[in-house]
Order: sequence, then structure tokens, then C-alpha cells
Amino acid sequence: MSAKKEDLRKYRDVVQTLRVEHAAYTELMEELKAAYDDIGLSAVDVCLIVLGEPRTGKSSVATDMLDERVAKQSADSLTRNVVYAVAPSPATVKSLLECLLYGLGDPHWNRGTVSSMTQRLYTLLKAAKCRMIILDEFQHLCAADGSDSENAPGAAGARRPRRSSGAVQRQKATADWLKVLLETTGIGFVAVGLPHAASVIQSNRQLSGRFDPPLRLPVFDWYEDASRAQFLGILQQFQKGLEPFQFPPFDSDAMGLRMYLASAGRIGLLAKFLDRAVRNAIRGKTVQIRLDDLAKAYRASIWSAPLFPVEGGPFGADFSALHLRGVQEQVLTDASKEPCADMSGAVKVYGDSNVQPSCKPGPTNKARPARAPKPPRKKPRTRSRGSAARKLTGVL
Repeated sequence: MSAKKEDLRKYRDVVQTLRVEHAAYTELMEELKAAYDDIGLSAVDVCLIVLGEPRTGKSSVATDMLDERVAKQSADSLTRNVVYAVAPSPATVKSLLECLLYGLGDPHWNRGTVSSMTQRLYTLLKAAKCRMIILDEFQHLCAADGSDSENAPGAAGARRPRRSSGAVQRQKATADWLKVLLETTGIGFVAVGLPHAASVIQSNRQLSGRFDPPLRLPVFDWYEDASRAQFLGILQQFQKGLEPFQFPPFDSDAMGLRMYLASAGRIGLLAKFLDRAVRNAIRGKTVQIRLDDLAKAYRASIWSAPLFPVEGGPFGADFSALHLRGVQEQVLTDASKEPCADMSGAVKVYGDSNVQPSCKPGPTNKARPARAPKPPRKKPRTRSRGSAARKLTGVL
């Protein structure tokens, strides 16, 4: 399939708009949909935790479920059935309160004591008819930095990360506050984070009793037959969805292994360097993307590219060298250190799909940071209410 060169610019977001499914994705999507539908009907609280390594698609599954199940709301709507928030780093009770209050439209989201802010949160959750909170980057609540999954609690032979007494107390206080929030409101709760995020729930017996066993998204393994087959299926979906751009066939074992090693079996990294390859092609006014183009996009977009253990990288090295057993292990280790964008405190809100959307434009897909507005300066109490109301403009 071909496209006129002047029309290529319309494909700049083609990778971003793709929804690529696989067995674990589909299973997790169905679990999240069922959880949302069960709120208020289940005999127990609806509390889930979704775990996975960086760039495996945890956040994407949660937001895809919301996009499919729950309509986005306009800024002036009072209905906020789901608040999707990214936990601030480091997360404290007050910083979490600020994030949630901001998303619910509280004009004084960063003011007051923890007690008064908590009471305002309860009031707003009820007024907004909120059914579920999804808290992403849940590992920010942990008492220690376990960004390296090898340090995850419970891992075989793992060395426990250092935890200061103050950090331990902060985690305990946050877990206790979360337990009370769930008890008081009865709303659904979904935590999304790295594997060691489970320690937040495990550290509080009453909190852990409310959660189902963790749902997990895997890193694909090229040497496991079923996992390799799923990854090749994902590559086929990408290739089909990236028309009119013409790539080497993704579904061959040779090309599949190159794509696997370039992405370390992580959907997020695969999408990242394919997005760069597409944008490079658009700038070059061509639909042809070959191995050299993929190699260029890989080097430009993947931080761990200089660490690749075989000379020539995944797209330039000899196939036999890439197939050596130790290569995959080294690539996976290096990819686990790949930095991710810091979205701490970002908030998006969604309303019930049965609610008629406002005629005014809704919020954009890009989440806004919770601390974006500067706290208003103190002024005399003679300030008019109209002036205060204008402060709310643009709040999600």
C-alpha cells in the first residue's frame, strides 16, 4: 500500500493510537472491566493490584479499559466516576490527598491539615459519584527504592533494599490511611505498579485482606515457545497497524528475534522505537523503513542501546551471534534500567458512560501535573467570589 508523500504527516501518531492485544493483556482487560461493573454489587470491596516490569503495558491496560468503559468528562462536569492518578514521588498521605483533591476539582486542593483534607475528599468523592480510584506508580508508596526488580520483596536470593525508619513509618501511615479510605467510602480501588509495589499491601494485614492476588503482565521470553508465539503475534499486529509504512516482514524468526532484542520483550520499548522510525520516515518523505532505518531509530530512542552486548546492535549484528543464550539475559538486565517519563501527580478523570457528555470540549489525553497551578497568594478577605471562581479554569 502506498501513500502520497504530502499525506504522510497524518500518520505521525499512528503508533500512539494502536491498541495491540495479547493473551495477558486481554485477560487483564476483562478483569478490570468486571471489577468496574461489580462495584456496589459485590459482597466484598473491589480492590485489585496490577504488577509488571517497566514498559510492559500496565498503565496502558488501565487507561484502555477506561477509554472503552467510561467516558471522559468535560472540565465543568460534576460527575467523576473514576479518578486515574499517578502517585507522587515520594508518596505521602498529604501528597496523595493533594493529587486526588485536585482531580476532583477542589479549589483548595493543597490547603488544610490531613484530617480536614481527608474529610473534603470523602465529601467530594460522594458528590462526584466516584466509583473507582486507579492509582498508578503504586511503588512510590514503598518505604524503599526497589526500582531494581531483583530487590523486590520475596525474590529468591534478593538483598532487601535499605529502608530508613522514617520511610517505614511513612509507608505504614500511607497504608493505614488507604485502608480507612476504602473502609469509609466503599469505592473500588486499583493499584498499578512495579513488582515490589506489593510490599505496600503486604505490610498491612487489614489492607492485604481486601485485595485479590496480584494480576501480572509479563516480560516476553524468546526461548519459551508460547511466549515467543505471542510476541510474534504482537509484531504482526504492529505491522498491520503501521500501514502504509513498509517494513521488513516482522513475523519471521530472524526479524522477530531482532525486534525482540531491540525491545527486550517490552511492548512499551517496541512502540517507542517504532514511533521514532515512523517519524523519521515522515521527515524523509518516504514509506520505506528498512533495517538501517530501524537501527537508527533504535539508537536514537532506547537509552540502553550503547550497552547492547553484540557489536552491530540488534539490527546490524549477524543472526547467529544474536541467538547466543547469554544475549537475551544481558538485554533484559539492561532494559530494566531504562528510564521512564516522570508523571508523578498526574491526574485524569472519567465519568459514567451513561452520562450525556457536555457539549464543551473535554480534557485532552495528556494528563496534567497535580502541582501545575501555583498556590494563590494571600489577599485580603475582601476578594470577590468571582475572582476565586476564575482560579478553577482548566481544572480537570
